[in-house]
Amino acid sequence: MKFSTLSVTATFLLFFSSCVKDAGTGTSNISFQLKAAVSPVNGAGITWTAGSAGVATTRLQAKKNDSTAVDYKSDPNAQVDLFGTVAITNIAVPTGTFRHVEFHSELQPLNSKPSLHLEGTYTAGGVTTPISFDVSTAITVKSTRDSVVIAANGNYTAVTSVTLVTLTQDVTEADLKVADRTSGKIIISSTVNIAVYAKMLANLGKMQVVDFH
Repeated sequence: MKFSTLSVTATFLLFFSSCVKDAGTGTSNISFQLKAAVSPVNGAGITWTAGSAGVATTRLQAKKNDSTAVDYKSDPNAQVDLFGTVAITNIAVPTGTFRHVEFHSELQPLNSKPSLHLEGTYTAGGVTTPISFDVSTAITVKSTRDSVVIAANGNYTAVTSVTLVTLTQDVTEADLKVADRTSGKIIISSTVNIAVYAKMLANLGKMQVVDFH
């Protein structure tokens, strides 16, 4: 196993590792990004406007053409603005064709902030109410592609989108109308409005969409 270090910002040191040696003739960099794909809930009138995620680890898991399983990871421990365009890490990957590719962003609470935080508004009957969603436990956001081809000395970008319409697809307008308010705000967390939280947490675990280019 080989380790190297790179600096993405002045404050974060990233540690990369390849768990399988590769006989390729070169390497390329894959820039990992995580963002929110904004879309309203099913008629319930949620508009998400801000959010962040604490990305502890990113990894690429796949199989090479010879069916060897490979696993490349980075530990950025970075707080990411989900409504911005921010490169989380750069992972060095050897040249070759990879199949059954999964991109993982492992979220954890960082710097006293939750693993995932979303802010927005809920509008019903002409009344707009602030709303938030907080996940304070570790959770992995995954996306997948059937295959990717890595050429030598290339630079690629893997943008995983957290599709917010999927996140709230089982949450109904009726759920939100009866949700408890805290100082006039709907807070969805593991301790408040637990039934809605459970639905959203389950949806967060579903496979998300990745744009690889």
